[in-house]
Amino acid sequence: MLRRLGLAAAVAVALLASSLSARADDEARDRSRAAFRRGVAQAHEGDYTAARDSFLEAYKLFPHPSILLNVGIARAHTGEWLEAEQDLVHFLADDGGAQPDEILSARAELAQTRNHLGTFRLRVSPDGARAMLDAHPIALIPGGFVDVRTTRGAHELDCEADGYTPTHRAVMVASERAPNVDLTLSPVGAVHATPGEGRHTAGWFLLGGGAMAAGIGLFAGVQAESLAHGYNTPGSGSYQDPSTKARGLVYRTSADIAFLGALALGGTGLYFLLTRPDAPAQASVVVAPGFGGLAGSF
Repeated sequence: MLRRLGLAAAVAVALLASSLSARADDEARDRSRAAFRRGVAQAHEGDYTAARDSFLEAYKLFPHPSILLNVGIARAHTGEWLEAEQDLVHFLADDGGAQPDEILSARAELAQTRNHLGTFRLRVSPDGARAMLDAHPIALIPGGFVDVRTTRGAHELDCEADGYTPTHRAVMVASERAPNVDLTLSPVGAVHATPGEGRHTAGWFLLGGGAMAAGIGLFAGVQAESLAHGYNTPGSGSYQDPSTKARGLVYRTSADIAFLGALALGGTGLYFLLTRPDAPAQASVVVAPGFGGLAGSF
């Protein structure tokens, strides 16, 4: 008898819990619907920030996938391109029986959203380095590249590692796929060459080489002139001497080559010293926004 009473009590408790759970679910669904309708009204008034918050509240109360479509559209209007892409992809992956027009709207909105986004691959050495893009941390892969998804335009990249000099650089994302960024940090205390220092050093080196070649050319020219004078002067010990003529031709040829080399080396050296490399050009892309209409029901 006691066992039967205990079983009956357990069944009663289970039914009560089920009833309370169903009632709580109904209340959550009703509150979610109210927040959803409020978000639609706010969007129609042009207040997409408030609409986004209302849709997020609706999704938190009752996470129906259809709400994500409107969350994504509202976020696209507020310029939250990365979050909008994630919401729309989530909706399309789990539409919960959405209507065909809702799916078409989500795909169109996703295409528009991706016009504002791009990806670049980042690798930072040494292992254990840390990176932040626009003050947001990036999860790096030791020794490998990681895809960084971000909005198009200019960004600030900061990288650091214990015992290494931090580095800061600008990254331009001008298209869907931006150039790779491969950085190697320098140990603290390492000597860094200033921009253009190698070019400046090469200029002086070439200029010095040109001066040396000019000196050799001058010496060879003087020797050639001296031998030519002896060869053409009657009574001199080398007058009309074939060997004197041959030596003179060798010196004259050497002088010509040396002077040409001096001209080439000196000219190149002066070019390196008086000019500087052009700064790399940067491109930017401006895409006019386009948004789909709010849709979805649950």
